[in-house]
Amino acid sequence: MIADDDADRTIGKEERTRLGARHPIHELARCGRASFEVYLKEARENLVDEHTRMLVDSVLGAMEAGQDHLVDMPLAELVRDADEHLSWTMLFHLAGAGYRPAQLEVSTRCAAEVHQMMARHDAFRGRALDEEERRLAAQALTDAETMVGHAVGWGALAHGMVSEGRSGTVRAATDPKAIGIDATAALWAAASTSARELGRQEGFEEGNGLAEAVAKRHFKDTRSTEEPDLGQDSSGRVVVPSAALSRDDRKQWGIEGIVGKALPLIHANTLADVRRNLLAAHPHAAFAIDRILGDLVEDRPVAIRPTILVGPPGAGKSRLCRDLLDALGVPFAAIDAGTTSDHGLTGSPRRWSSAYPSVPLRLFTQHRIANPGILIDELEKAGRSSAGSVHDPLLSLLEPLSSTKWRDLFLDAEIDASRIIWLFTANSTQGLPGPLRSRLRVLKVPRPRAEHVPALADRIRRDLLAELDLEPGMEPPFDGEELGALTDAFGAEGSLRDLRRYVEELVKLRWLEGHHH
Repeated sequence: MIADDDADRTIGKEERTRLGARHPIHELARCGRASFEVYLKEARENLVDEHTRMLVDSVLGAMEAGQDHLVDMPLAELVRDADEHLSWTMLFHLAGAGYRPAQLEVSTRCAAEVHQMMARHDAFRGRALDEEERRLAAQALTDAETMVGHAVGWGALAHGMVSEGRSGTVRAATDPKAIGIDATAALWAAASTSARELGRQEGFEEGNGLAEAVAKRHFKDTRSTEEPDLGQDSSGRVVVPSAALSRDDRKQWGIEGIVGKALPLIHANTLADVRRNLLAAHPHAAFAIDRILGDLVEDRPVAIRPTILVGPPGAGKSRLCRDLLDALGVPFAAIDAGTTSDHGLTGSPRRWSSAYPSVPLRLFTQHRIANPGILIDELEKAGRSSAGSVHDPLLSLLEPLSSTKWRDLFLDAEIDASRIIWLFTANSTQGLPGPLRSRLRVLKVPRPRAEHVPALADRIRRDLLAELDLEPGMEPPFDGEELGALTDAFGAEGSLRDLRRYVEELVKLRWLEGHHH
């Protein structure tokens, strides 16, 4: 017999069906104008009702002739009597053709879908869901986020707005989704980054603590009396609550010292110095540096929103990530997405003879801290094979709620990966799955310009000396003539890889001249 509390937490067949139901607008919102023309042609050819076919022809004929005043009546009848898919295909087609009433109708319906999807998602918050139900709940949230852009975009387009490219990408000025993204991006940009991110961090921690307290109260009768009460605060976090491993295996893999124990969190310190040094080494990336450092608060645990640096090859994206983590004192693991499968990140089950721990678990055991970093380079180049793609596990690892209880394949137990600092690089976001893209903050890193050459050349010079185990004083800074030559070779805008080659040649020339004299 199911207890009342359990009955409230489970969901029935009708509720599950409602959770997965979608209005045709969700499919249509992903299509382009060419697709609508194809859909309308196929729908018209398959129509059995002659009157409906006549209405379709009347609407399309009036639009083609530029007689908007003749559209209203047949369209109203079509929307009232035809099936929803045909009606909304027609509305999207007319909206894309510039028919303002259709644009407003589509915007209104998209806004209604935002409310509908969020209501469905929230109705199942805290309920006992199976894997498929959790997927449907997550999809409802993703659909709501998508519809926000379409609702804002179509509404703005209906009122004569065009895209100004606030998000930094080139797209059609009449693309409603692009306008919606620009508008929402401008809205977020207007708020204080540090205040917003601090609020997000503290709000999540408070909400998560409340959820855990409620869960303990509801499930107190089913919890084991031997289960430890693991306190977590800003100074430490238990990342491996338990592990079904023998003592010998724990020692072998270095896990013995972290099971059930709170690991310390690295705190942010001397942020002004960190910023000054990063700007000196990466002057062309000032915007990205300030946005990332805006996440941090002095003397608080280092917590950075999952961020992907996007820019052309040679912009120094990977080096910036490494310098940032080093400056904050955060140990990290670097992964090449193009050569790593999902198991390269998640590890493999112990039943295999070649089993190995996940990257998060290896970082926890190696460095004994709860907030290490993971840098994944060239995320857009991640392929898919029989071993899976590195994209797959990232969906749960980047989600705040699921990452607190992420299942480690090697341990076959849940670990807390929520404090890991995630940084990514990519030449483009094209090809990234939508759900993954939605979990990342995208920051542009441009190519350096001629004005940045003196600072960058000096950093490269010092890097070369460090690689040769030489003191910086062993090779003096470049003089004005040398910097002029480097700048001329670099041009108005260029690649750091090219600049490094120029600096190497100049240093080699210095040494040859010194040896000759």
